[in-house]
Amino acid sequence: MIRKVLFQIHLWCGLFVGLFLVFQSITGSFVAYRHAGNFWLHSDEMIVEPGTAPIIPMSAVLESFSQKFPDIPHNVLSVVYPQAPDQAYFIRVWNNAPAPNMYVSMNPYTGEITGWGSKYQYPFELMFRLHEQISMGTPGINAVHLGSLLMLLMALSGIYLWWPRRETLKQALTIKRRPLQRFLFGLHRVSGAYAFVLLFVVALSGKMVFGLLTVPQFGSNSSGGFGASATAGARISTDGDSVPIDILIAEAVERFPSDPIRDLSYIRLNRAIAVVTFLDTDSPNVRALNRVFFDRHSGRVISIRDWDDLSGVPLANDWAFPVHSGEIAGNFGRFLVLLSGLVMPFLFVTGVWLWWKKREA
Repeated sequence: MIRKVLFQIHLWCGLFVGLFLVFQSITGSFVAYRHAGNFWLHSDEMIVEPGTAPIIPMSAVLESFSQKFPDIPHNVLSVVYPQAPDQAYFIRVWNNAPAPNMYVSMNPYTGEITGWGSKYQYPFELMFRLHEQISMGTPGINAVHLGSLLMLLMALSGIYLWWPRRETLKQALTIKRRPLQRFLFGLHRVSGAYAFVLLFVVALSGKMVFGLLTVPQFGSNSSGGFGASATAGARISTDGDSVPIDILIAEAVERFPSDPIRDLSYIRLNRAIAVVTFLDTDSPNVRALNRVFFDRHSGRVISIRDWDDLSGVPLANDWAFPVHSGEIAGNFGRFLVLLSGLVMPFLFVTGVWLWWKKREA
């Protein structure tokens, strides 16, 4: 009785959300290699000749950008810093800009723009946007929650249905070559068994990522401890000229002098908050980030988010990202995520084909 119920759960979950899971799996595979893929496809613009002088300041970066794109304001940009001497600045233009989803590479020693284009010219960025944007807004987040939950149910029900009872483990992992339907059934069954742990971890970590994004995160702050989500309640000045960005960055560097800057971006309240993000080099987590939030008009520090001060649920959230993307295990972890992205479409296609053949019979 239990097997029949679990078989129906496994079947209907696959039929109803299979295409959604295939879409998320394929785009997620690209996301696992997002940065490496960008450098591979666009090496001519993202790899530069290392200079003997220091990299140019951010004000010069933004000035060079303005000369090329005068109609795009700075507060819709995210500027990713080079993490190696031969890497370029990588600028992303966000959705609410005159030219949304545009990407620009810039030589960090000369300020020369080495390349630019839309998201369709950067396939790894396009896949990231597709993978991410489906979770934008309440309907999308609910869809991701439901998809992750059903994927967990499929993984658990699938391993239960596969688990050998009257046969040995060796027999359960053996695929009979003939006839074709029996071969595909065995391939579907054994592939699912081998991929069970991988799919379960990816689904569970994905649910944690999107389930905890709305939980307030608190950092340390001398004025009372605002978190990243608490900045919306802070008093932000929106009038007057902005404080020079180099001054804000210099003050942020004083807070985290030993950590390299990962990026500069703007958030919330008409993009009136500038965020300087650092990589925490003391943490084993590749997603360990320290952030300083500024009112970009007054230059006041609104919030400081220090990785070392995080605890409890926010910490679980920050560990869920590298697990979900495979980054926690380096290239091997990314390869496993890529493998999960290939396994899911295969399981969907073979599962639907077997179901259809059974209906015909």
